[in-house]
Amino acid sequence: MWIAYALVIHVLLLGSIFVIYFRSPVITGLTPQKHLEYYGLEPPANRLVLIVTDGFRADSFFEENCRYVPNLRKIFLREGVVGVSRTRVPTETRPGHITLIAGLYEDPSAVLRGWKSNPIDFDTVFNRSSQTYAWGANDVLNVFSHVSNGGEINLRFYNHDLDFSPGYDAYEQDEWVFKRVKLLLQQKREALLRAQNVVFFLHLLGLDTAGHVHKPGAPKFRQTLEKTERGVYAIYQEFERVFPDKRTAYLLTADHGMTDSGAHGAGSPHETDTPFVLWGAGASRVVPNPGGRTFMPNNEGPAMPLHELEQAQLTPLMSALLGLAPPMNNFGTLPVGYMNVSKEYEAMAAHVNALQLLEQYVALQKEHKKGFFADILLEYDVLNAEAIKRYKDTIVQLQKKREYSLCIGKSQVIMSQALEGIDYYHGYYRRVLLLSTTSTFLGWMFYIYRLLSRNRASKVELVLERRNKIVRVSIGSSVIVLVICLLSQGTPLDISFYLLLPYFVWLKALQPWNINFSSSPASAYSAPALQTSMWQIVLLIACAELMVFTFFERRLIALCFCVFACYNSWQNFQSKSRDFFSWLALVLILSCFPLLPLSVGYQNGYLLGAGVIVIFTNSFWISKSRLSYRNHTTYCNGLILLQTILCAYLHSNGINIPIPLKLASWFYLVYAFASILLSKESRLDLRLAQIGFNLGSLYATLCTSYEAVFVQLLTIELSISLRAQSARAERSVLRLAFTLLLYTFFSLFGSGNIASISSFDPNIARCYLSHFAPFVIMGLVLVKLLVPVVLIMSVIYANSEFVRQHEEQIFICLLLICDVMGLNFLFLVRNQGSWLDIGTSISHFVIMEVTTLVMLLIFYSAKQLLRVIPWEEIDFKMLPLRLIHWDVISAKHH
Repeated sequence: MWIAYALVIHVLLLGSIFVIYFRSPVITGLTPQKHLEYYGLEPPANRLVLIVTDGFRADSFFEENCRYVPNLRKIFLREGVVGVSRTRVPTETRPGHITLIAGLYEDPSAVLRGWKSNPIDFDTVFNRSSQTYAWGANDVLNVFSHVSNGGEINLRFYNHDLDFSPGYDAYEQDEWVFKRVKLLLQQKREALLRAQNVVFFLHLLGLDTAGHVHKPGAPKFRQTLEKTERGVYAIYQEFERVFPDKRTAYLLTADHGMTDSGAHGAGSPHETDTPFVLWGAGASRVVPNPGGRTFMPNNEGPAMPLHELEQAQLTPLMSALLGLAPPMNNFGTLPVGYMNVSKEYEAMAAHVNALQLLEQYVALQKEHKKGFFADILLEYDVLNAEAIKRYKDTIVQLQKKREYSLCIGKSQVIMSQALEGIDYYHGYYRRVLLLSTTSTFLGWMFYIYRLLSRNRASKVELVLERRNKIVRVSIGSSVIVLVICLLSQGTPLDISFYLLLPYFVWLKALQPWNINFSSSPASAYSAPALQTSMWQIVLLIACAELMVFTFFERRLIALCFCVFACYNSWQNFQSKSRDFFSWLALVLILSCFPLLPLSVGYQNGYLLGAGVIVIFTNSFWISKSRLSYRNHTTYCNGLILLQTILCAYLHSNGINIPIPLKLASWFYLVYAFASILLSKESRLDLRLAQIGFNLGSLYATLCTSYEAVFVQLLTIELSISLRAQSARAERSVLRLAFTLLLYTFFSLFGSGNIASISSFDPNIARCYLSHFAPFVIMGLVLVKLLVPVVLIMSVIYANSEFVRQHEEQIFICLLLICDVMGLNFLFLVRNQGSWLDIGTSISHFVIMEVTTLVMLLIFYSAKQLLRVIPWEEIDFKMLPLRLIHWDVISAKHH
């Protein structure tokens, strides 16, 4: 039953960080502010053209003195403002567009709907406008199709079943948009000339596709960039021809950037820095530049100021250009000096922005004051009701005196305070939730420590048996008191749940042995070598802390691997033997791989070919294994490895890969697993040889450089090490648990960074796909991540009798190590500071919460492939219990 408890607890702990750190930013029940026309002020623009070049990073825009955007350079040399806008993690398409159009940072609860729909509807610039016309990819436009409560929204989109074969021109997607924009302008010219507060939104996906496939800076990417920016300039001229009244404002920007490897999702400057160009009606030419940064627009000069904005600031800026109030859920602040308007207009726009932010702050404050204990709980004193009233009265007085610069300054201050107050109330329960979740962690770790030690005669167990009734009454009464307090205060249900959770975990952890562990045999771990002492627990915690550091410095895992391998195996080899020198060479070579650049986005056909050679050599080196392969195994694996080399050659030379080769890859993906499961071979060593050959070949089809070499060498080193281990060395639960964890993480960190799983390279699917299908490619990414772990588990299980006999205690020990690491990462989760740190900290915690559970499933898969549990004997109803316990190890496996 402890496996079921582990699954439930870790799922709940995984959800805790979203309750603690990332509550939904969408506030409901708000009242929209008045448009600027209500105050008798005419907006500078009747219409706004928003052009979002998906995945266009700032470096590509300003590269070589803006050499690759000559037409856009003509515009900003003549008029307008140019600079860099900074996005937030995750640097993905949906969050970036929501920030631009709603001024709202992504709702974390959208993950429960796969980021495809909005859990709570939010306001946007589209809603505030009288009419919106939008063109682009369906998954972007659909985000805004169900949030209209204002004007008319007209969406025209395509299903972007994108092709990333070498001969595909990504500009076709942008061309589709440009053609339909021109068609609309021809059909509705007269009506649109009379309309006001109109938004035209052009989503251009071509650069994102070209960047994923060809990588930024590649010739084909620059060809797409040349066509796209020429198309943007042509559509600008078309708007100017159709609307000659000079009342059109233009904003070109991007939702996110992209790394050199063609990935995005994390928080590096390449991913967060995007260009923006603002020109046309209402755009200022002279703008404050407090950072003092400049850039060269051409080789002749002079240097121009490089302005910097947060992406969310573009939302109130677009609204102000059209005379609209910012969206109700906007968190952006209007940048000063970017509009070529009167001081009165800019002051009122800033004031309306401040009122919109205050509306959100007051709504949260009122919600907080509803509770029974509100009078004794802390408040955000900086911005109370009196301060808000004083601000509003001051603005009225300053406007009467025409002191508009002071108005702008006051509004800037109050906006900053409102944002701080909103963050204060959003995170009001953060500290107590952090304490509560820590208590849950400690209760769970105490439970599995008791499960690991299994010492009924210890002082702790005797005390728990004698004080059982007192413990239950104390915890029960505490729960009743806390429930009454939470109900009186009106605390949200999710917060109440996590405040109550530790009581129930500790109630389970403190139950006497005969209740808690009745399902476990009394003599399960009676052997002295299997009992866990206190010094081993201290060593276990030390191992966990050591592994924590490897998440922050990938190269550190090379040192961990080298030191642990020598400590674990050096004494097991005969001095100066061939096996010893072979093993030592492998350890030193493998320690160099984490020092290499990440394999994500890096392609090298020679290293891939070396990997294929190593797979062949490893599979046929031992004659016994070579003779055990069936003909279909030898031929299918050999052909798929040759096909992998052929596909890599064709792709690197810009030649489309024939469909029959792709179909063969999909066939092999099924064959690789099916042939192992259907094999009649009963010997573990021979089944392991087939697993290594099949899965090694499958892994090679998903590689782009040195990954296949690394994984093969790692499995060879592990096999040699395990075979050489003496009985004394093996009889250490802690050592084997740490071996499992270290080799698992080394297989992931050795050739890439697991924390960037969302930043994948579509070229790993070149043997399987030519179209950009994110979910299919993501599935292949997961296969690529998990195959090395399955190989490691199979090697350990096949070569270690000790693991086969005592795996339950090993996995409990592994679970305890992972939970100690998870508790570290809970306190290291950040929601402030650099967005790279925020995204990385979340990834680390999530990885640790799922690691042990995933390893349990992979270990079960490895046992199935090794046929320790025959397929026909599996009882699917008892599958959760069979993950660890089984009674079907036949004598023929020993």
